[in-house]
Amino acid sequence: MSKLSERISGYQLVTDYKLLPRVPIIISINGRGFAKATQLLDKPHCVKFTEAIMSTMLCLCTEIEGAIFAYQHNDEIVIVANNDQNIETNVWFNGSIQKICSVTSAIATMHFNENALRLHLNMSGDSLFTSQVFVVPTIGEANNTLIFKQQQNFHTSIQSACLYNLLNKFDRNEIKNMLNGLSIDEKINLLDQECHIKFNDYPSSFRRGTACYKAPKIVNGIMKNKWHLNNELPIFTKDTSFLSNLLKNGMDIFRGDQ
Repeated sequence: MSKLSERISGYQLVTDYKLLPRVPIIISINGRGFAKATQLLDKPHCVKFTEAIMSTMLCLCTEIEGAIFAYQHNDEIVIVANNDQNIETNVWFNGSIQKICSVTSAIATMHFNENALRLHLNMSGDSLFTSQVFVVPTIGEANNTLIFKQQQNFHTSIQSACLYNLLNKFDRNEIKNMLNGLSIDEKINLLDQECHIKFNDYPSSFRRGTACYKAPKIVNGIMKNKWHLNNELPIFTKDTSFLSNLLKNGMDIFRGDQ
């Protein structure tokens, strides 16, 4: 290797950050500028958009090495991956943060745009996705990350339902003042009183998000684990066994030397 090659490679290596091994990986993929990109879609909930983003989530799960669970809400897909399936397991892309982020954002962008075209989704131009990857210390914290994301979705979906339905009667400034300082229950009551809309009548995919994980399925008489899309999720904090059972595949991360 020439001195010039060594010097240039040295510049690259300085920022080639690696993930901590043997702990759960969280990959968060988000739509870039989707408030503008989705402005022509049905609001607050668009069935075709949900179909396109769920298909993108499934594609990511099949492509990401070690993926065990994915959760989707709004334009965000959060994937939990296991990087320690066995003693010989190598981290995906050797744990390179730059490669994981660039590949996952590229996969999401390409697949979502293909589905948007197929579904005649009225997006404002081509959609782009960004990606962030980090690790959490335990599978319990991976569980808590998913709980936080579902709670975040719950707040966002109620706010969105109130905003877009109240726009039929009030302007945005009035709505902002009406919603300011209200609790979740008060916003749900306001939606019912002013718009005669029950928040719980919205699809579960809007209120609780959707998920992708492996589930047993009989294929040609043989039981196999296949990726499964679920748009009827429980509330994670109420059905605590749902996430814990699905994330048990990641418990192998914490075994001792055998």
